[in-house]
Amino acid sequence: MILQQSIQFFILWHWSILINFFNDYLLNLALSHAKSNLLVKLSRLLDFAPLEKLVDQYHHAAGPGSPVIHPARKLVRAILVKYIYDLSLREMEERLYSDMIIRWFVGYTLFDALPDHCTLERFEIWLKDQRHFSVFDEVLRQIKQDFPDEIRKTQIGDTYALRANAASEELRPMIRHVCTNILQAAIVAFPLLIDMSLSGFAWDQLLGMNKETTLPSKEEQAERLQRVVLAALELQRRISALLQEHTQQEFPVLRKQLAALSKIIADEISVIDQSVQRLPPKEQGSFRIGSATDIEASYRKHGPDPEDTSFGYNLQVAISKTGFIHETRAYTGAVPDQTGVSDLISAQVERQGSCPSKLIYDQAAGAGKTRADVERVSNGQTLLVSKLPDYEKNEVIFGSYDFKLSEDGKTLTCPNQQVSEIAYKSDSGDGRNFRFRHFQCWQGRIPKGEKTPDLARRCPFWEKCRQPDQGPRTMRLVFVSHYRKQVIDAQQYNDTELFLYEMKIRSRVERVVFELTHYNGAHDCRRRRLDNADWQARMCSTAYNLKHWVRRTDLRNARMAKALLHLSGPDTQKSRPRFGFLTSF
Repeated sequence: MILQQSIQFFILWHWSILINFFNDYLLNLALSHAKSNLLVKLSRLLDFAPLEKLVDQYHHAAGPGSPVIHPARKLVRAILVKYIYDLSLREMEERLYSDMIIRWFVGYTLFDALPDHCTLERFEIWLKDQRHFSVFDEVLRQIKQDFPDEIRKTQIGDTYALRANAASEELRPMIRHVCTNILQAAIVAFPLLIDMSLSGFAWDQLLGMNKETTLPSKEEQAERLQRVVLAALELQRRISALLQEHTQQEFPVLRKQLAALSKIIADEISVIDQSVQRLPPKEQGSFRIGSATDIEASYRKHGPDPEDTSFGYNLQVAISKTGFIHETRAYTGAVPDQTGVSDLISAQVERQGSCPSKLIYDQAAGAGKTRADVERVSNGQTLLVSKLPDYEKNEVIFGSYDFKLSEDGKTLTCPNQQVSEIAYKSDSGDGRNFRFRHFQCWQGRIPKGEKTPDLARRCPFWEKCRQPDQGPRTMRLVFVSHYRKQVIDAQQYNDTELFLYEMKIRSRVERVVFELTHYNGAHDCRRRRLDNADWQARMCSTAYNLKHWVRRTDLRNARMAKALLHLSGPDTQKSRPRFGFLTSF
């Protein structure tokens, strides 16, 4: 009995020492068998001190300055692990309890209390709102410090789809859904006034309380759409009247839902004198809302195939030739691919202080305006390499680039050496229209009474310069773009062997996109709204960069080991290194 009490007293007296001993023993045992583990390798590369400094201002939102149970320096490591292994918050919580290496990497001992998924979510939301770009930029900064040639290396850009965390809806159910959201937001904003404002409202017209057939005819569908749209407009009118009476308050949620309803109706429907008609596809809006659940997502059409569409967001990405992601940005799905090309460069200049020497892109970025934007944001340091769009080339008739513009830009000379000085601003594009009078194409004026002028007087390039249906007195208008210089320079560059090589290596970005979407969680949004989509894509790119950093480091070490073997001779066991400094390896 005395011996048992003595043992108990000894254990309690040395409890902390024993806990530390068993913790160190088990962790060292696990780490000795996990030398090739990704997190073990990453712990030797990544400097956590700058990341921990980024989040030292974090505290719980329960009260001003309330203390945190789990330090932010550990939570930021947990968020990195979450994206490295593409885990949900609940899965991350489970892995902290079950995986000893992950627990060690995050900074917890075997006997520490671990954060739950709610704690992780609260911290990630704070990190997204307060340090949206910081984690990605810090990891990339350390990569550039390890690989200095990454700073000015040629980059390759492309886009990919990130599917929305919402199902697309048909027009009539979507209008009803948005109206439901408006009603919920109005109840929160005006709890005492909403009943009076909506007194006598025709709810059966909006929500379809009467029994409806499941397979309606076209006439029935048009009638239902008219009832729903008119009721939705009446609801919008009444709620907007409440907002006008309370201009001192903002009500951002309610105003956002009202704006969504206005956009849906403007993009999809024509309302004239209580008559509702669906707009034809060519007259519908370009950035149409596809779901009331996520009103910032839209349909992404990629390529000529009309079936190649996805509902969600359009992600721009720029990688270096060695595979590191240098920038990524999210846009709503309907944004054209060329829209964010210059933003890929301007973001790097603004946040990282550098830009690539070249950016290789597909034909979507080949227009002169896109090239000029890249040149402007990079201060002339980045060259956009891309094929020219088909509309810049015209083999049927002479195009604008077959005419020679003077150095001062005041005159334009046609292939027949006729000069025009008449130019005015174009209403259809960024540029000017030069005007060639009919007598410049007919070697003199045509008399008014002469209906069939002598064809011998006609310009020899008439058929090559004019449309077949143009009359002899028609003026020839030539559009000269403000970005003419960029297109001409691109035509000359695209005829070089270097351009052909750069088009061949452009496919490297497809491998990175495949890895992002299939192995790093950049395929489906976990949350809704554009800022969440951008955050997810940025953190998925951070996880990819960390993995690629480990791969590139292993490859560099293997090359160094191979070089050492070559320098030390054929038999490394018997021969000594030729240089003294090699003995340290």
